[in-house]
This record gives sequence, structure tokens and C-alpha cells, in this order.
Amino acid sequence: MSRGLVRSTVTAVLATGLATGLAAGLTACGGGGQGSGDSKELTFWMYQDRTPQAGQVMEKVRKDFEKANPGVTVKLVKIPKDDYNTKLGSAVASKSAPDAGILDQPLVSKYALDGTIKEVPAGLITEADFYKGALDTNRANGKLYGLPQDQTCVALFYNKKLVPTPPKTWDELKQTAAQVHAADAGVAGMNVPKGDGYGAWMFPGIVHGAGGQMVDDAGKKVLFDQPPAVEALQLWVDLLKSSPRKITDSDKPFENGLAAMTISGPWDVPTIRADFPDLDFGVAPLPYKTEAAGNIGGEDSVVFSTSKNADLAWKWLAFMNNAQNNGPVADALGGFPVHLKAQAVAGGPEQAAFLEQLKVAHARPAVPQWIQVNDEIIAPAIESALTGKVSAQQALTDAAAKTRSLLGWNS
Repeated sequence: MSRGLVRSTVTAVLATGLATGLAAGLTACGGGGQGSGDSKELTFWMYQDRTPQAGQVMEKVRKDFEKANPGVTVKLVKIPKDDYNTKLGSAVASKSAPDAGILDQPLVSKYALDGTIKEVPAGLITEADFYKGALDTNRANGKLYGLPQDQTCVALFYNKKLVPTPPKTWDELKQTAAQVHAADAGVAGMNVPKGDGYGAWMFPGIVHGAGGQMVDDAGKKVLFDQPPAVEALQLWVDLLKSSPRKITDSDKPFENGLAAMTISGPWDVPTIRADFPDLDFGVAPLPYKTEAAGNIGGEDSVVFSTSKNADLAWKWLAFMNNAQNNGPVADALGGFPVHLKAQAVAGGPEQAAFLEQLKVAHARPAVPQWIQVNDEIIAPAIESALTGKVSAQQALTDAAAKTRSLLGWNS
């Protein structure tokens, strides 16, 4: 149940040459209507609006783009998020995909290697203008195949009554958790992640915090059976000593004051504020061993290979992701901006921690089967170590072997 959240956005340097490149005769893709005369229709698929305000943001950006590009009509097709991937897959299979659309981060590499989406044109953006982790979610075989649209991540939530100062390192995290539990045996120091899809999605951020990585996709090497990943899993195992599951398996242990710390994302902040108004909590970047790091979620925007309006589509994506528009568009989608100069829509005091965390976020491996690896191999391996069935090393050794077999890699 990975929360594919992790949000990204890219700023665009709109070269004037792009405008002249939109020669007359551009027509809509299979997902849109045919333009007549000098008019051009561009079809963009996206998730259904989260709120009326989100719809207003997208409508303003659409109108601004059309005003700046006379004769162009942008058709926004909004699809419920739960149905989106299925409908998009069917459209791709029938060669009726839209010109462009939203794509969940881990799907970019699959679509790129399948030839379903186009490579980003040279000069469309200045890569240094974007969060590295967000931009990297669009890479496959070293090439860029999309622009990050919004991004999100997880961070450390802490109960200020039990943890006045949030830990910054793994050692401090273990020490703080132990002190909390020693002071009250009915309170867990940490709500340790479980071995499920969500926990497996968070796990690479912990591995990067020890200076490691999950795989070397360019070299086709599985690395999560190496010391940094083993140490990361052992950290979670060690935390269970001061964070027994008999406590954390209760309903909302952090919110109810039964766990001093937990790992979660910005989506939980308003819910906690509304449902648990008496809980005095803060949010801090994830503790790390050797370097600050974290994971990432969110969506990217891509141009489909069947589009007959590719130049116009890229211009639209760049417009949505420039410094002015990226902030409100990312917020409309439920995430943070990916353009370094874009302003995040004002939030509470917790926002600073998430924005700091995103500076050191790492993209998931550019492996088409990564969702399967995450959910079916890494998640149960984590759980087997956390329940004491095998050691952290053995759990990841076995999982790495299964991953190599699935991917057809020799190392």
C-alpha cells in the first residue's frame, strides 16, 4: 500500500525557438479532437481535482497558456486517481493515448523503455533549477523522459511532550526511543514501519542515510544485500526493543500518545491537527547514519509517443512547471513544488521539515519492475527480519537473490 506520493515539479526555460517550432498543421493526438485551420487542440490527462480550489488553479493555468498561445486549446481530461492507470494503459494499448499526461513516478521507466513516451527535448529546461531527486524520477537509461510535476516525502513526527528535541542521527534515535520506553513501559519509543508496501517504499530513504543504495540500475547490480541496507534494516529491528508491537499495533499509537515518534508524510498533518487537537507534535527530517537522505513520491508529466502535437505538449508541460506556476499546480495535485524557485503554498510549521527533506530525497530505482520488487520481495523480507524469523542480513540476501532472478541480472 505504498503511498505513491512523493511529489515533483520542474521549471521550464521556454526557449522562443520552441514557439517557432510549432509549425502550422499540428493536430491533436488520438485522445483529442482534430484542430481546424490554425487552431490546435492539446489533450492532457490528469487526476480528478482533489478540491474545487484545485480545479480553479488548473483552469487559470490553462487559460493563461491559451492566452499566451493564440489558437491553442488545452483539453484537460480529469480521471479518478484509482482508475487512472487502468484507463491510461488501455488508451496506450489502443494507440489512443492523449498528447500528454500525469504519470506516477515508478511507471516512467517502464513507459520509457517500452517506447510509450518521448524523451525530453534538449534545452527545454535547465536541470539545475529543479530538485535533483524529483528530476531523477524521470530518468531511464541515463536519459530524461518527463518533467516532475509535484513531489512528497516522509519525515519524523515526534511528540514534543515525550521528545523535546528530535533526534538527528540513528544513535540519537535509538537512545531517545529507549529513554521514552524506560520512563513508561506502556509507551513505545517509535512506531517502527512494518514489512508492507508502505514500509518498503520508505526503506530506501533509510538505506541512503547510511550511504547506500538499493540497486545500480545502469550497472544492473542489486545492492540492498550490502552493509548499508543491512544496517538500515537492523536499525528497525533494534528499535523494536524499545518499541514493542504489542503497543504499536494499537489504533493510531502516535496520535493517541502511545508511541513517541513515527514516520509519515504531510498528508497526515491536517488529519492529526483536526482529530487530535491536544497532541503537541512536531516534524523533523529523518535521522541518518552518515548523510541526510530520504525517499520521494509524487507524479511526473510526460508526452506520449503517439502525440502529433509533441512540441506543443512539451511547451505546455514546461509552462505548468515554471517558477510561477509550479507552486500552485503542485499544491493542486497534493504535493510540493519541484522547481527550486517556485513558492510552496503556505502551510503550517511542519512544512519546513518536508521541504528540507526533499532537498536530499532520492528517486526510486529506474527499474520497470520496481513496484513488484517493492511489494512482493522487499516488503516481506523486511517483515521476516522484524518478526525475528531470520536475521536482517539473511532476509536481504534472500530478497536480493529473488530480485536478480526477476530482473535477469547476474550481480
